[in-house]
Formats: sequence, C-alpha cells, structure tokens
Amino acid sequence: MPANINPTVRRRRLGAELRRLRKASDLTSAQVAERLLVSQPKISLLENGHRAISPRDVRDLCELYGVTDRQVIDSLMRMARESGQQGWWNTYGNIPNSVYIGLETDASSIHTYEPMVIPDLLQTPAYAHAVIETTVPRSPPNRPTRASR
Repeated sequence: MPANINPTVRRRRLGAELRRLRKASDLTSAQVAERLLVSQPKISLLENGHRAISPRDVRDLCELYGVTDRQVIDSLMRMARESGQQGWWNTYGNIPNSVYIGLETDASSIHTYEPMVIPDLLQTPAYAHAVIETTVPRSPPNRPTRASR
C-alpha cells in the first residue's frame, strides 16, 4: 500500500462526498436504503466513514444519484478500493483506538491540551525524570526491601 493512502481518512472523505451527492439528488438515506435493498443504518455507516464500501456499491449509488461524470465516478471508486485496504498500523496487531492513528497519519497539525505537564514530545529528559520523581510513590527509606522471617 502506498504510504500516502490512509484508509480511515479515505472512508470519511468518500462518505462525505456520497452524502453530498445523495442530498444533491434530494433523496433521504431511508429512500436510498429502500431502493438498494439495504438497511438505513448501513447507508449511515457508509456516509459517516465507519464502514468500508465496495466499488460496486459506489457505482450503484452514483447511478441512483444520477452522477454521470465518468471522472467523478472513477475517483469515488478508487477511493472505495483504497479505503478497503489496511493501514500501516494493522501490521502491529489489534491496536486500541486505531482510528486515531489513521486520522493522525493524514493530519497537517495536531493540537493537545495538557493542563498539568508539558506534552510528552516537548519534554526534556531532565523534566521527564523530575515529573516521575515527584509523582511515582517510592518506598520509605526505613522500609525493608525483603520480607523478614
């Protein structure tokens, strides 16, 4: 998979574009679901980027929405193929909150709010050690390190 393809972001962009096309055709998600013989929640999941979509489904949706521009259809179908691929992070197993990794991969900037400490990436080794020293409880000096018998 090329490094510049991010399936998480592709799915969201594709879903947003499909929603825009649906609204431009004056159809509700319930009407689309009924005509394609699928559930309305499936249409919602696709439009919100929570589910991958097949190029065939994209073609069917474009036909239903009256999209005739071949370049638009081809572009959407390419996005569908790319959104079905796995991201680079999937090689590391089941990662909690992997959707955030997908979004960070395509982000141009990331904002954090750290009211108590300097963000990790900006910490110097001395600062990090000082934070750990003051927050991690240590054993009292008179406490034996081994249990006495």
